Amino acid sequence: MTDSPLVNTAAGALRGTSLPGGGALFAGVPFAAPPVGPLRLRPPRPCPPWSGVRDATRFGPAAAQRVSALVAGTPEFPGSDLWATPADNGEDCLYLNVWTPDTGGCRPVLVWIHGGGFDSGSAGLPNTDGAALSRLTGAVVVAANYRLGALGYLHVPELGATNLGLQDQAAALRWVRDHIAAFGGDPGNVTVAGQSAGASSIGALLATPAAAGTFRRAILQSGHTERVGTTATAAAIAADLLAALGLTEAGQLLDVPAGDIIRAQNGVVDADVGRRSLPGGRAWGPVLDGTVLPRHPYRAVADGAAAGIDLLVGVNRDEMRLFQAMQGPRYAPADERALLAEMGRAGVAAPERLLAAYRTPGAGLAASRTLFLNDAAYRRPAARLAAAQTAAGGRAHLYLFSAEPQGPVLGAGHGVELPLLFDRVDPADAPSCRTRDELVTAWARFAADGDPGWPRYEPGSHPNTRQFGGTAELVTEPPAGDAGAAWGCNAG
Repeated sequence: MTDSPLVNTAAGALRGTSLPGGGALFAGVPFAAPPVGPLRLRPPRPCPPWSGVRDATRFGPAAAQRVSALVAGTPEFPGSDLWATPADNGEDCLYLNVWTPDTGGCRPVLVWIHGGGFDSGSAGLPNTDGAALSRLTGAVVVAANYRLGALGYLHVPELGATNLGLQDQAAALRWVRDHIAAFGGDPGNVTVAGQSAGASSIGALLATPAAAGTFRRAILQSGHTERVGTTATAAAIAADLLAALGLTEAGQLLDVPAGDIIRAQNGVVDADVGRRSLPGGRAWGPVLDGTVLPRHPYRAVADGAAAGIDLLVGVNRDEMRLFQAMQGPRYAPADERALLAEMGRAGVAAPERLLAAYRTPGAGLAASRTLFLNDAAYRRPAARLAAAQTAAGGRAHLYLFSAEPQGPVLGAGHGVELPLLFDRVDPADAPSCRTRDELVTAWARFAADGDPGWPRYEPGSHPNTRQFGGTAELVTEPPAGDAGAAWGCNAG
């Protein structure tokens, strides 16, 4: 491959960069028209083709953002670089990046959707380097930006503003379907993969008509199909944003400086991760609007809408430890009554029994809350998704990440698997290198043919889940024990 690789797409020619370890990067490729001016708060429009050769050697700007509401005001904590705010960001953000081992091949394609709580993140951050993921898996890797926060998820139907970030993701997937062959990718073998908000985005995409037929497989890491807001909550958030900006009608949003919107958006959603993760929580993200997202994704999967899409669902054992570290003393419940009330909001029928199961000798209510939210917001929804897919006749595999690459404070917390997936591991750390190899091999196998290397998920089987890290290779999810019995009292 030359130092300046060239590809010809239906939209125009692109000149990229050869990578030192082999392969090529094509960066800052537009997949939709810039959503600026009259296109602010509008669905993505097709990008006009260009003449000549377009330079594709630099990443495009990330979506407009400030520090996430989850991170704002928190002290430094282990893993804080996962939420680094890109310096180069703005409204003109609908660009994607392609890393390919060989433009002349026909390889599996991995489309990465970044996380960040739906209000931060980028397709071009160093800690999620697509070159490493492409090298480790042998796949063509694509990472796309999408609009975030109010500019991406404000629900104002009278302006046509609903699920814009989700529509951006669907537009990027259609671009991949139409153009990826020019980069050596197989458009018939596309796996969409994401972590956290990226994984919950995929959960919504499973039920999004605009994304139908654009991917064959999906990997959801620390996300699921239940992170969807109601129109009532979304309308209340929109009304509060207008009030915070001193506006009297939605149309005025088209003329407000983008910086003012971004500065106001954190104040109208929940900063506490528990409140935003449970039913009724106020957060940016997909909304069950009846149009872009016509059905609740979980119900759609349960009814067989995604039966033809192979699912690989991953969850971390200690997801909430990261957020406990981030929020510090503010994370702890005010008292036992407050924690029981939070359990009730999650639909727990017998909260006293569940709290008794989560009590840890020598630990306070914050530790009990972490165990509860691990299950309520991550582990049990992941298992429900895999079970629904299996019951509908589809194929699903579930895994539990239990390694502790950043030590016991975070444990197997939210996001600790990312440095392994993107090969940011100290070569001297033999356990992490071993877990990296096992996890990446599973992703690569799944992207190739839908089989990550262990049996499909069966809710009634014991064990039924692959574990990475820990003492046993196979475990059972959701876990049994006293907590499992207490959850068994509930419909969910």
